[in-house]
Amino acid sequence: MRDIRDRGHRLRFGIVTPPMWRSWDDLLDLWTRAERAGFDLAFNTDHFQSDWEGDAGPTLEAWTMLAALAREVPRIQVGTYVNGITHRPVAILAKQTVTVDHLSGGRLILGLGAAWNEPEHAAYGIAFPPIGERVGLVEEALEAIRRLESEPRATFDGRFLQLRDAPFEPKPLKGHIPILIGSRRPRMLRLAARYADLVDLAEAGPEEIARIDTELATACAAAGRHPDAIAWTHEAIAGPDPAAELEARVAALAPLGVSVFLVNIWPRSDSRLVDRAGAALDRLRRR
Repeated sequence: MRDIRDRGHRLRFGIVTPPMWRSWDDLLDLWTRAERAGFDLAFNTDHFQSDWEGDAGPTLEAWTMLAALAREVPRIQVGTYVNGITHRPVAILAKQTVTVDHLSGGRLILGLGAAWNEPEHAAYGIAFPPIGERVGLVEEALEAIRRLESEPRATFDGRFLQLRDAPFEPKPLKGHIPILIGSRRPRMLRLAARYADLVDLAEAGPEEIARIDTELATACAAAGRHPDAIAWTHEAIAGPDPAAELEARVAALAPLGVSVFLVNIWPRSDSRLVDRAGAALDRLRRR
C-alpha cells in the first residue's frame, strides 16, 4: 500500500447526513456550517424511510433535497452516499444526476450501491431482487450512464436495462460526473476498477484496507486503469470529540492510501459537531 502522496491525492474532508436532520432548516444549517468550516464535500443518504429513528422517522427524498442544498452551498462538492440502484429507473436517475450537476455548477458526485434495505423496498412496493441481480444492474447502469454522458444518442441492450437511441442533453458540465462506488465486495471492486473515481471503504480497518488495495490493483490491471486514478473514502460516525477522532483516523489511514475522510453526523447530534470537526481541517491539510 502506498501513501496518498505517492498516489497523487490530496486530503479531503466531508460530512454525511441522513435523509432529514430534525427539520429542513436544521439540515440546511448543518450543510452551511460544513461549508463555512472548510469541508470539501457533503453527502446525503438515499432512503425513503428512516433507518435511524424507527422507520417512521422524518425522511425527505434524496435528489429533491440535494438539488435544493446544492443551490444553498455554493462551494463544496455534493453527492449521494449512496444511491440505491433499485430505487429509481436508471435513465431517470441519470437525468436527476445531470440536473443536479448543472444546478451545482459541476460539483456533483454520484454514489452508487446495490441497495440493502429490504423492508424499505417492501413498504414502498419496490422490487428487491437477489444480490447478484442487483450488482448486475449496477454494472449495466454504469455502462449505460457512461454512454449517455459520451454519445449523442445511447443504445444499450442489457439483461436488466435497455436504452433505445436515447438522447441525453445537456451533458455533464465537465463531461463526466465522478462516480463513488459504495461497496467493498470483490465484484463491486471489479466494477470500480472499470468505472469509479472513488471507492468507499466505509469503516474498514487496516487489514481490510490491505485486502481492498490488493484486489483493486488486480482489477485495475485487468481493466487497463492505474489504481491511483481511484481515491478512497473512509467514513465514521462523529463522536463527542470529532476533531480528535478525525486526526486519529488520518494518522492511521492516510499512510495506507485513504485520502477522503467523511464524518457521519448522526441524527439528533449537536450541529456544533461540524464546527468542532472543522477546527482540525487546516492542520490536517498541512500534515
